Amino acid sequence: MPGGVPYPRTEPDFTKNILNEHELLYRPVVDEDYLEKGGQKPSWPSGKTFAVCITHDVDHVSENSFIQSVRKRQAHIRWNASISAKVKQALLAGKDLLKWTKNIYSKDPQYRYEEWLAVEEKLGAKSTFFFWPGRKSVTRPHVTDCPYELDDKVVFGGRRCSIAAMMREMDRRGWEIGLHSSWYSFDDVSEMKRQKESIEEVLGHGITSVRQHFLHYDIKITPRVQEEAGFKYDSTLGFNDNIGFRFGTSYPWNLYDLQAERPLQIMEVPLMVQEGALLDKNKVLRFDEDTAFQYISRITEQVKKTQGVLVLLWHPHSIAKEEWFGLYLKTMDYLKDNDPWFAPVRDIGQYWEQTAGHREHK
Repeated sequence: MPGGVPYPRTEPDFTKNILNEHELLYRPVVDEDYLEKGGQKPSWPSGKTFAVCITHDVDHVSENSFIQSVRKRQAHIRWNASISAKVKQALLAGKDLLKWTKNIYSKDPQYRYEEWLAVEEKLGAKSTFFFWPGRKSVTRPHVTDCPYELDDKVVFGGRRCSIAAMMREMDRRGWEIGLHSSWYSFDDVSEMKRQKESIEEVLGHGITSVRQHFLHYDIKITPRVQEEAGFKYDSTLGFNDNIGFRFGTSYPWNLYDLQAERPLQIMEVPLMVQEGALLDKNKVLRFDEDTAFQYISRITEQVKKTQGVLVLLWHPHSIAKEEWFGLYLKTMDYLKDNDPWFAPVRDIGQYWEQTAGHREHK
């Protein structure tokens, strides 16, 4: 299927990766080969020996919003061809209504966004939050698209405000806001531009970083689309169903237009660890917290050896799952002890562009 695996996926997205076939997913073998041939390890600010880039894909903003659940059910009704599937979604909408009525006076378990910032601030870290641009800016909808609008309400910092207002406050405090672009933006420049402009209109300034929703990406098309839309940095190229080094590297690199056979002015900051791939019981690995942490430690040690960048993804809605947020806290404590340079996608990209180390690794 153009653009990658269909939805729902019929097999894990790492199975046909050549590194997986040779049991090399958990080693940055390209970096190792480069260093063995005399290449120089990258240097990082303040003499740090590796970098950590924390990211968050904002897929869901509320657990109890009835209007957002209605939007989600409507999308599934449009998507499903069978009458029975449509009826099932309609019945689930009724169940959502009962849940909303029951919890109308309860605190939404996802309204804890400031906790991510507090944890990271203690580390001296700033992360990247990739926000969906709002359904109003998406002209080619898909069943996986996020159910919120930017004027929907959340609770942030103890007060009720719009998602747009929360984004502006995060941006004001120094966290990076990027675009979490829709499923069908992967091959459509106008769609990508319109969604980028939606985020920029909220913030009042340009943005430079993007991650495709569901990691839906076509290596032959998407890099050019992102470049033409005005992005400088992408952080999509990881796995939904595993962790590791999808392209055998922990170093950023400039993407390439395979059709026009030309280098592009957009840099990949590759994703290595996604919490859902480790812990989601509907996926392949289905680890418990302790096993997941062992794998994160293993990947981190590999990144340290080559002095690369460890890119992590935790979805903000996972804070409602005790084990998932617990793994995040444990990982942050572990990383603090390892003393990396913490930086968002934008800052990693800018530093890599500006240093001699980047020129060595082109």
